[in-house]
Amino acid sequence: MLKTVLLLLLAYIAYKFIFGFVIPVTRATRNVRRQFKAAQEEMAARMQEQQGFGPYGANPQGATSANPRTDAGKPASKGDYIEFEEVK
Repeated sequence: MLKTVLLLLLAYIAYKFIFGFVIPVTRATRNVRRQFKAAQEEMAARMQEQQGFGPYGANPQGATSANPRTDAGKPASKGDYIEFEEVK
């Protein structure tokens, strides 16, 4: 009789452990992995887009390069430069 009660108690504890902890943790882990994978794919797509590669691996027509240049081929100015002399 005591053996049966202990066996039933052990089965109940195992049931509660599996359905109350193991299954929710595995589902949460699966969801987190799926979200990380989606975020990595989105980041990779954005990086490719920023580098000028479209979905087919080539620079799409009409896209601009990352380094803006003027018509003369010189880099665009980054601001005004004021030359000064040190006064003693």
